[in-house]
Amino acid sequence: MNDLITVGNYIERLKQFPADWRVVVSTRAGGRISVEHREINGKPIIAVFGSNGGSFGENPLTEEEYQRVSQDFLKKFNNPNYAYTTIHGDHRIYSPSSGSLASSYGSHYDRRIIERMVAEGKIQIPNNEIERVRYLHG
Repeated sequence: MNDLITVGNYIERLKQFPADWRVVVSTRAGGRISVEHREINGKPIIAVFGSNGGSFGENPLTEEEYQRVSQDFLKKFNNPNYAYTTIHGDHRIYSPSSGSLASSYGSHYDRRIIERMVAEGKIQIPNNEIERVRYLHG
């Protein structure tokens, strides 16, 4: 099955069988199988995985989501009552007034949104912070 790389490859292979035949798939994760549009490094893929075993890649980032989330991030990033950190390996905004573990409970932000905001000049974040998150989640 290693030759099944694209949707077209799967369709061609499945055309060999009657359309009303049941499909049975076994995965290490067990349970149902999910098929989703995802992205890896910004390139679209179709992910097939055990639905109770997690997924891979990233959800495609829409322009509407970028606008909504980037505005939320900017509002908090520029608010003196919030702080920004990558200490946990992701981009996070939190309220320091919440106590010594506050950064553990902050809001997480998709690295693609933060990287785009930096590229567009909307925010300035040191490159080592960007690289830390990219290394851990890229």
